[in-house]
Amino acid sequence: MTTPEAAAPPAPALPRPATSSTLPALFRLLLRTQVSLARLLGIGALGGLAVLIGVFARFDSNPDQAAADSIASYGLHVLVPLAALWLGTSALGDLVEDRLLVYLWLKPLPRWVLPAAAVLATTAVVVPLTGAPLVVSALVAGAGGVAWATAFAAALAGLAYSGVFVAAGLWFRRAVWWGLAFVLVWETVVAAAADGSARFTVVGWATAILGTADGIDVRHAAGSAAAAFVVLPAVAVAAWLVATWRSGRADVD
Repeated sequence: MTTPEAAAPPAPALPRPATSSTLPALFRLLLRTQVSLARLLGIGALGGLAVLIGVFARFDSNPDQAAADSIASYGLHVLVPLAALWLGTSALGDLVEDRLLVYLWLKPLPRWVLPAAAVLATTAVVVPLTGAPLVVSALVAGAGGVAWATAFAAALAGLAYSGVFVAAGLWFRRAVWWGLAFVLVWETVVAAAADGSARFTVVGWATAILGTADGIDVRHAAGSAAAAFVVLPAVAVAAWLVATWRSGRADVD
């Protein structure tokens, strides 16, 4: 009687990278690629202009309102979206343009991890570089009551814009120009075009948060501040999902 051959041992399974360690690693990688001297100086110059506008607002007969108007018209319409545009479209867009993204896509990672790291890295740079000078602008204007509302408005607007422009960097070539058109036309013209149109813009919801400061009258707010605290993070999450969907279907050579 013959003895059956022993069954061959199963091949060892390839280790799957832990998402809990991969996401922070990609976050740090993308953060290093985004932070450059030119970008810091460029955004810093725009932030310095916000502080200077705050100094001028101090001499207004109603410094609180003047500070809020300047933060809405310059900070939320110009500074925050342009900073997010500059950094967000390049977070993954530069890797696509340089055909380097394939080296990250070849790794056995869930598709959602890389867009999530890009949105978080962009937000981590945009929020302090834009929110801090806007808060300082309110303080130097003597509008301390506006400062806290400014901090929340700038932070949530920065989060939403970061998600939108990271997704744009994956969808469009030369996404910075498409993003600039979006900021100038949609976020500026459409937001003020008609009653109710602001609710379809990021800046309209950010302005609603700014309007929670006492004694402030803001124009073109999208709705209630309570809704804005839900809508703006939802925009960032929706943009991340779009970027994830796109990253799973794009061809990288």
